[in-house]
This record gives sequence, structure tokens and C-alpha cells, in this order.
Amino acid sequence: MALDEASKDGLTPVAPLDQASAMQRIIAVAAVTVVLAAGSAPAQAPDAAGLWRVASGSLAAPAALQTGAASTFWNPAAAHHRGAVTAGVAVLHTADILGVSGLLAAGTVPLTGSLRAGLHLGRMQVRDLVRTTTSPDSEEGTVPVYAQLGGVSLSWGTPRFHVGTSLTLHNAKFDIETSSGVTLDVGVSGQPFPRLTIAGATHFLPIGLSDEPTTDYFGGLEYVVVDRQTLIGLRTRLAVQYGATYRPTGDLEHTMNFAVTLDDNVRVDAAVTRESAYGLRDWRPSVAVTLRFGRFAVSLAHGAGINDAGGTFRVGLDARFPR
Repeated sequence: MALDEASKDGLTPVAPLDQASAMQRIIAVAAVTVVLAAGSAPAQAPDAAGLWRVASGSLAAPAALQTGAASTFWNPAAAHHRGAVTAGVAVLHTADILGVSGLLAAGTVPLTGSLRAGLHLGRMQVRDLVRTTTSPDSEEGTVPVYAQLGGVSLSWGTPRFHVGTSLTLHNAKFDIETSSGVTLDVGVSGQPFPRLTIAGATHFLPIGLSDEPTTDYFGGLEYVVVDRQTLIGLRTRLAVQYGATYRPTGDLEHTMNFAVTLDDNVRVDAAVTRESAYGLRDWRPSVAVTLRFGRFAVSLAHGAGINDAGGTFRVGLDARFPR
């Protein structure tokens, strides 16, 4: 009825929002929500946010050099696909000895030719924790242990240089205790030379810039060794990547990765990470395979656990919609 009356008055009804406009509105609402919620939250991530380091165990490529829609969670300057709306989700699962599972979802949308906005949501939880008293038999109910977050990101880029920032609101629970916090991260990625990429990012950095055990500092280098058409007609790209993760506790981890890409449709990452924690060091191998089918990409990844702690598995789905 309202549209009929509008037509009689010579007005043109408003067309439905397209996909990009709808996502822009979602990101705008999420940004306002996060900023308002951040006003009453402590300016640092809860201790339980360290559960996300379990998720990083499935990353074959260095965190600062991650690609795909969910990569803005690791580096706000990543995934700068000009002129395309991106969305992705990743499901994480560990062996029963750790009992951790999680979900990470993210998306980005172009605002202008060089400016992008993004949204990321995630949750990590410990499964099957039960209560006991003086007997090894469990009581009714489980013990809730989780860390969840939601945030927005903004990035600006040229063909050779990208910079981004993200604001993330955290919430965590350990049994009956709850905590919250907010972090503000920055990231950069650049190509000083055609085959060389340099990237860096903070992860869960307190707004007050204080040293917190949950904060990580990522760095990464990538050099493309081969990028040419092969005899079988496939364009082959071989890249060597190095990444480092530093923590305020003094721990420093190193990652070496070899990434092979065929025609931008198949990518295989094979990496080894020198982990450091609590004064102990050990090697952890990981592998990831990504298959692209038109607008969609499916990824499977596995990071082997150290000290018989079991591995971390990740299954991801990405979508890209050119505007």
C-alpha cells in the first residue's frame, strides 16, 4: 500500500540493498556495538584469550602472511582484495587430550577503491570438562571454559602497500568466573620489490600498550622463488616464507614455510615451527591444502602437536564476490 501511494506521488521506491551494502550496514552496526561495549571493558584481553594460540597451531603459513577472508583476524592489513566482498569461516578441533574446539568467521567489504572494512567473530572452548569432588566420578553438569570475541577492522592499501587496524571486544568464562576486555591491533604488509613481501602485526595488544601474556607480535617475510608457466600449461608459483612470533614473556617462535600455488586454484603449504614456551623448545610440523572452485575456496590444515599433546585440525571455507 505504501509503495502504491509513493508511486502515485511520483516517488520511486527504494531498491533492495545489494549484498555489499548489506554487509556494510552489518559492519557499521558491529563497529558501533564494539566501540560502545569497549567503553566499559578493561583495556586488555582476558587471560583465557590465550586459547587462540591453540588455533595458531593449525597455521602452516606465518600468521603475518595469512591469506583468505579470516586472515584479517591475524593481520588487519591482510586479505586486501580490491573490488571484492569476501567472507570466510574456519572450524578448529584438537585431539581429546587437549579437548579444545573453536570457530572463526570473518568478512571484508570495499568502501572505496583503496579502503576496506571488516568484521570478525570467534569462539574457542574447552570440551567435556566435568566436576569431581573426593571421588573420580563426575558430578552432573560440565565446567564452562571459553574465550569469545567480536571485532571490526579497517584497512587501506595500494597495489604494493597495505596498512590496517582492528578493534576487538573479548569475553571469557572459567566456570563461574567471567571477564572481558578490549584490544586494538595494527598491521602492515608491503612489497618493496616485486617478489618480496614484508608483513607485521600485533595480536591482542592492550590499548594502554602494556605488556600482557596474551599479546603476540607477528612478523613475516615472503620471497617468490618461481613464478612462471610450466611445460604442462599451469602457472606455478613457489614461495619461501619466514615468520616470527614474539611474546612479552620473552618467548620467540620461528616458522619456515614452502608454499606452492598452481594457477591460483591449488595451494599447498608445508611448514615447520620452532616453538618456545615455559623455557622449553621443540619442533612442530604443519601442512595445509587449499582448493579454489570459482568464487569459493576450501582449505584443510593440520598442525602436529608437540610433547604428545595431539594435533590441531582446521577446515575452512572462503567466498569472494566481485563487485
